[in-house]
Amino acid sequence: MNALASLPAIQPYVVSVLVLGLNLVGLANATAVTRGQAAEVINPEDVAVNKKASVVYDAGNDKTARYRRAHRNALENTPVFMTTALVLTLMGVSATLGAALFYPYAALRIVHSVCYIRGIQPLRTISFVVALLIQVGVLGLIGYMTFAS
Repeated sequence: MNALASLPAIQPYVVSVLVLGLNLVGLANATAVTRGQAAEVINPEDVAVNKKASVVYDAGNDKTARYRRAHRNALENTPVFMTTALVLTLMGVSATLGAALFYPYAALRIVHSVCYIRGIQPLRTISFVVALLIQVGVLGLIGYMTFAS
């Protein structure tokens, strides 16, 4: 049997990684699609592929900018969570606790991305803060499980 498959929290971990990964892929592709729809490119050599496009570097239309900012925010938060959640999973945290931490985090990050794209406040901030508190909780559990004996 695969050693990872025997870890109690591996299923919640894998599900959350899949959700968070799909969120990143979706945001990246949405950024590219909206940029294409607006005939904007970010590199001068890309004009050769789309002759009608203008080079915008970091500027551009608001829709693309929102997707890009949402993507950047997800890129800043997702890797840290995926890493710390993996450490907690490898430490043998229970499936129940893993699910209680990993599923809400992934859901909150999706909510945050949607709210970022659509400009919805205060739900965007609430989803960010609650997800951040879960991240802090994961870090605290790692510390506790490591040093409490």
